[in-house]
Amino acid sequence: MDHDDSSAGIEADRRAALVRYGILDTEAEADFDDIVKAASAACDMPISLISLLDGDRQWFKAETGFGQRETPISSSICRHAVQEQDAVFVIPDTTRDERTSANPLVTGDSHVRFYAGVPLQTSKGVTLGTLCVLDTKPNSLTAAQKLILQTLAKQVMALLELRRALQDRRESDRLNKAILESAVDYGIISMDLSGRVTSWNTGAERVIGWSEAEMLGEPAHVFFTPEDVETGAPEQEMGTALLHGRASDERWHRRKDGTLFWGLGEMMPLRNEDGHPEGFIKILRDRTEQRLANQKQRDDAEFMRSVLASSADCIKVIDLDNRLTFMSEGGMRVMEVSDFNAIQNCPWPDFWQNQGNADAYAALAAAKAGGTGHFQGQANTMAGNPRWWDVQVTPILDAEGRPERLLSVSRDITVQKTAEQRISASEARWRGLFTSMQEGFFLGELVRDRAGRACDYRFLEINPAFARQSGLSEQSVGRTVRELVPEIDQGLIDRYASVVDTGEPSLFEITVPGLGRTFEVRAGHESGQRFSCLFLDVTERKQGETRRLAIAELGDRLRDLSDPEAIAFVAAEITGRTLGLSHSGYGAVDQERETIVVGRGWSAPGLPGIDGAREFREYGSCIDALKAGTAVLIEDAAADPRTALDAVSLNDIRIRSFVDLPVMEHGRFVAVFYAAKDVPHAWNTEEIGFIRNIADRTRAAIARIEAEAQQRVLNLELSHRMKNMLAMVQSIATQTMRNATDVVSAKEVLAGRLIALGKSHDLLLGGSLGDTPLKTLIESALEPHKDKPDRFSLRGPALNVGAKAAMSLALILHELATNAAKYGALSTAKGSVSIVWEICRSKGEGGDQVLLRWIEAGGPPVSPPTRTGFGTRLIGRGLAGNFGGEVSLDYRTAGVVCTLEASLKGLQAVDTPPDFR
Repeated sequence: MDHDDSSAGIEADRRAALVRYGILDTEAEADFDDIVKAASAACDMPISLISLLDGDRQWFKAETGFGQRETPISSSICRHAVQEQDAVFVIPDTTRDERTSANPLVTGDSHVRFYAGVPLQTSKGVTLGTLCVLDTKPNSLTAAQKLILQTLAKQVMALLELRRALQDRRESDRLNKAILESAVDYGIISMDLSGRVTSWNTGAERVIGWSEAEMLGEPAHVFFTPEDVETGAPEQEMGTALLHGRASDERWHRRKDGTLFWGLGEMMPLRNEDGHPEGFIKILRDRTEQRLANQKQRDDAEFMRSVLASSADCIKVIDLDNRLTFMSEGGMRVMEVSDFNAIQNCPWPDFWQNQGNADAYAALAAAKAGGTGHFQGQANTMAGNPRWWDVQVTPILDAEGRPERLLSVSRDITVQKTAEQRISASEARWRGLFTSMQEGFFLGELVRDRAGRACDYRFLEINPAFARQSGLSEQSVGRTVRELVPEIDQGLIDRYASVVDTGEPSLFEITVPGLGRTFEVRAGHESGQRFSCLFLDVTERKQGETRRLAIAELGDRLRDLSDPEAIAFVAAEITGRTLGLSHSGYGAVDQERETIVVGRGWSAPGLPGIDGAREFREYGSCIDALKAGTAVLIEDAAADPRTALDAVSLNDIRIRSFVDLPVMEHGRFVAVFYAAKDVPHAWNTEEIGFIRNIADRTRAAIARIEAEAQQRVLNLELSHRMKNMLAMVQSIATQTMRNATDVVSAKEVLAGRLIALGKSHDLLLGGSLGDTPLKTLIESALEPHKDKPDRFSLRGPALNVGAKAAMSLALILHELATNAAKYGALSTAKGSVSIVWEICRSKGEGGDQVLLRWIEAGGPPVSPPTRTGFGTRLIGRGLAGNFGGEVSLDYRTAGVVCTLEASLKGLQAVDTPPDFR
């Protein structure tokens, strides 16, 4: 027979209700089994069922005499009982009823001939199924049996409601426990009626010091001071809580280490279902730091408590016109009334404000009608102090039982209201803690396969912080992690399963690649298959540790390297690996060629290298920033106008974002360190600082190698230069003495020549050892003879001469100046000397030539010498030959002209010392 329930809405309501009760497919329970047995016995029927309709089947929570747990809905007789909604649905003979005559239960082996069922209906009118009895022969029920069946059906619903309430209570207890354990700023302690600890949350351990294991079964006296224990403060607090429903506690308490803290606490009795106390709960918070700041507030509160302790209820008499006619002495005290006459006959509702005024009128109306009016409201005392009051208004009856006046009794509940507000605020903070805490938190439940192995887990609770950290939606509650992240690592599920199976908490780290973040996870077992996880973002800490280790590794690996290219590669490799780059490298700057040369850069596996020389112009506008010492940061090469035109070529070598960091020395651009990624990336301060640190250390290591090499060259150069100088001194001395006429003149000539030689050497040491400007060389050689500004005229292009030619030129100039001072232009006051030089560009293969002329004027008439002295020979043959030059002397009458011609290459040649390595 087909299912003819035409209302999809009714079916949906039924299924939803069954889900809420959580009853389907559960194990047999004795309470339900007893009901079907009782129904069967009371109705004298062999079969009794508790049948629940679930879509295409009917499932039996309990059965006796039937032997099955479910049947298809098509063979259900109970569905007819549900549709008919009779108090007791009866089919005396199923073979004679068109609804059941063809039913398999009737025609088959079950031989059902009689059916009676009572619908199982929720308080909202949703019918879940029936409690029914069946017989294998036609039958009927007496009125008593029908009543029993109806009563047992109500008992079934009562059990279902109780079962759901217990489930809700367990879930609420679990969530409350998780929240309480997260409230680490609050010590939450439960005790039995004798004051011994029965539970002790994480907050209590943090505030007071003892762990739960240490405190279970111990009296709460241990965290009170000895003075309070002696005066019975713990017992008084419990007594107050029992008497008034709560007890405020603000006093010094003792920690495990013996130190004291000022604690603000609330104690409330825990009551069982009958309302009888079975223990206490105490909420305690460390308020030591706030105590001094709130001293005035505490003093005021202490004053108010002392007033309330000695005051009586405010008892008033009000006439039927709502006017105040009497107030007790205690009432005057608590209301701070100094003169009752000032308020006598005033309308009593006018003392109340806002909603309190309306509540006062309603209470008066109820009392005038012979009932009792009750409300709580806020009203100021006559001194203007606000108070909360619990007010009860009852009629004062006359002899005939009619109200003639009204009695109002007001009790000051300000302290209680304040405490309730504080507790309410505390509860709101606890509730808000779950959603507002920065740490991610989720509550999960393991899902196991048939073999019992954990294969998935379901999210039961997710806070906003976890949603942000994981990238999951807050609507993921109820779904499994494999639904949301199919590629989830099984190892993570196994770790959570270990926490559940062993009960031992676990602390580990996890990285979310999509977010690029690392989290420290604290997982703990809750109950059953449930576990909770707290996520702390430790990305910055891990990155900092990684960078520090990278710097240490760089120092270790550079220590023994002596090859600049190897140093640059090690620095690039460590940088690329640490920051997850596609390319990294160090390039040396050649200012003359305007190039940046990368000897050996690093590229991620599988990517092409970008080694070699790059001209400045290839860097576009960025080169100006680099020359100025400014780092170039490109977050997206395709979007940045500085690189947009080159974005395609950059992408071909897997560069999408990069950093070019200049290395400066004494204001000069000497190198660049580059770091690139193959995805857009916003470079942060820590990354730039790390790259700069690497670049500086790399440059320092290379500079050390260069300095050591330069020192070796310098030592060899000085040795070679000293040998050359001694040889030249020996030669000059020999020639001078050989041609001297007397010792005095030989001494003067030799001294002058040695001084010129020394000055030329000073010039070389004053600059680089390789060369010196020609003009500077000439000025230095002629300085002793410059007795007036216009004595010498020097003209010619900028030109440096090498060390090999410098000493020879200096001695040539010295000889020419000495002769001019003795016989030529420098021997008279009006004489002068012009030294001019030029570079003659060669069109052939001989190379460029330098032509230098010494021209004297204004001196005495000149005639050629009768003999050639050593100075002339020194100029013509010895010195000029040192650099491949030729010298000609023209003794013109107007003045001597000396012409020196040499190749530019010969003049600029460096006097390279022999390589003794």
